[in-house]
Amino acid sequence: MQKIILDTDPGIDDAIAICYALNHPQLEVLALTTIYGNVATELATQNALRLCELNKHTVPVATGASLPLKIKPNPVADFVHGANGFGQIELPAPSLEPTSFSAAEMIVDTINKYPEEVTLVAVGPLTNLAIALELDPEIAQKVKEVVVMGGAFHRNGNVSEHAEANIWNDPHAAQQVFTADWPLVVHGLDVTYQISFSADYLEKIAAKSHNVGGFLREAAKFYSEFYKSQHNFDGCCPHDQLALTYLCHPEWYSLESGSLDVVTEGEAIGKTTIQSNENSNKSIATKVNREALLKEYTEVVSRAA
Repeated sequence: MQKIILDTDPGIDDAIAICYALNHPQLEVLALTTIYGNVATELATQNALRLCELNKHTVPVATGASLPLKIKPNPVADFVHGANGFGQIELPAPSLEPTSFSAAEMIVDTINKYPEEVTLVAVGPLTNLAIALELDPEIAQKVKEVVVMGGAFHRNGNVSEHAEANIWNDPHAAQQVFTADWPLVVHGLDVTYQISFSADYLEKIAAKSHNVGGFLREAAKFYSEFYKSQHNFDGCCPHDQLALTYLCHPEWYSLESGSLDVVTEGEAIGKTTIQSNENSNKSIATKVNREALLKEYTEVVSRAA
């Protein structure tokens, strides 16, 4: 099994990814660490705990940073995910409590406990990862791999012409994460917009897993309305899921290697760039096997039945 830490801001697409991670037989989720973005950090923590209980898993949940490193915080994306992060679909208040460790402390301690075994998966703003690097720079040599959902390298962003939301929310943290000396694979909008979950597809998931699949179907209705109204798009993009599927099936992806960077000021703040270099230990995903991903997601979440 692959040991992972999942840094997340749940969020509907985060919920899609978390339900996959908790039920995949090849993944061992050592911790969920939370961050602002789709919702405020405290709500992200409560939502992560709710999703653990929905999936009948007990996983440590550590609360992360509530503010970006340097810039003024942007508003949360409640118009995309709803005020509660789940498209106004309510899950019961969690009986579990978050750990006393901060997210950055959890990341550092876990990587040091399992050197060269832990993959750090980040599907929200990258503040927690940047703080963890500041706490212990040596984790860059001890982590197995870092997998990020964020950025837009060969296309426009989704919060501005230049920027994708996760990077835009803390470009200075992203710049630190993208240039740190660790192996990194980034799944930006270049690849995540290649996958959509249609209403019919979500109905199939709900039919196989009433509790988990049914919740995802209902929560995604709000998310899909955003895509329909803003992009004239049927269904919704499970952006964060692309990073999780990559862990189990890297052979389904095409990658481009190179040096990565982030614009940290000015009109293009949050813009991500790549300078091709086949010898780099960093890469971005450019293509994915859509049919294989959709088929496997259904199979994994049906385990939650």
